[in-house]
Amino acid sequence: MKIASLVKFSTPSAGFEVYPDGSESAALFFGGKKVVSIGRIRTGNFDESLGLAEKLRRHLANDALLAEADSENVIPFGCEYRARRHWKFSGGIVELTDDISADNGGRINDLFLEEIVFTFAPAKIEMILCGEKEIRECPVSGVVYDGEKLPVALKVTGSDGVAAEFYCGDDFWRHNCAAACPGASARHTITVGSDGVHWVRHVLIVPEEVEVENRPWRFKMLAAVGKSSAAVPAAPDAVLEMNGCFAAPARHRELRDFIRKTAGKSAQLKITGELFCEDGSHISRPGKKVLHGMLGELFDDYLWGASVMARKEGNFTIDCRISPWQDSLIAANLGMVPEEISEDEDEI
Repeated sequence: MKIASLVKFSTPSAGFEVYPDGSESAALFFGGKKVVSIGRIRTGNFDESLGLAEKLRRHLANDALLAEADSENVIPFGCEYRARRHWKFSGGIVELTDDISADNGGRINDLFLEEIVFTFAPAKIEMILCGEKEIRECPVSGVVYDGEKLPVALKVTGSDGVAAEFYCGDDFWRHNCAAACPGASARHTITVGSDGVHWVRHVLIVPEEVEVENRPWRFKMLAAVGKSSAAVPAAPDAVLEMNGCFAAPARHRELRDFIRKTAGKSAQLKITGELFCEDGSHISRPGKKVLHGMLGELFDDYLWGASVMARKEGNFTIDCRISPWQDSLIAANLGMVPEEISEDEDEI
């Protein structure tokens, strides 16, 4: 199989690269400089960076507003742990879907997700922990955070106004997987070093005497780059206003019907709501309380809406005001028309 040695996408302001092997799985760039490095998984005593690359492919949409890549790596030892990744890049935002499994009869009882590194000196660090109602403004040196509770989102801003944000994804229960395993624990450490801000995500630590379920794990995550004070977009021709949790299927249907019927040259969803919602019916678990978010849901509809409106020679944006994460860079980027993407792929 012919595997790309580098998948590279870029817009006038941002860039995204995916690597088949090495210590990084991908990186985000802004203004020509790397600002976010995404590492590799580690499970048990095995590190993915020592594994073998089996796949790296890319796809650029016809309208050049969405770029995608698929990568796959296997650790050829023991029970052969495998990491499959699907990447989407648009509007200065990257979405990662991670599928991690033990292919040869093993169980995952110790799991580090990819280390996230913001590769610049921080002037401001903001964080929100799972279920909390207030943003924490953190110290910009030493240990920023060390604890079991999940940091849902971390935003780092440099002295030049360049900012980057990492969001753990809407499925908070997946990242809190230790809570579902008796005797298990998790640990997140965020520190500032000479080369930037490091977030080590040890999401599952199970004692040896505890037997865990033989199952694969899936995680979805978002990262964004941009300026802390983005330009204000032009007023749209048509606006659909909503409030509440956008993870609810009915809201997707209403939005898509609105976009299909919009006769104007530009359409906008204006939504206000809470970052945290416990209504399980939104995620096919009626009658249960399951904590989840909606930024990932909004990104998926942003991609669909931008593509549909581009075919009508229009555009689509989202005015997203989510409490208490009001200054989310991901949300700010959803409010801008995505730039066209170009690709530069080197293959071996």
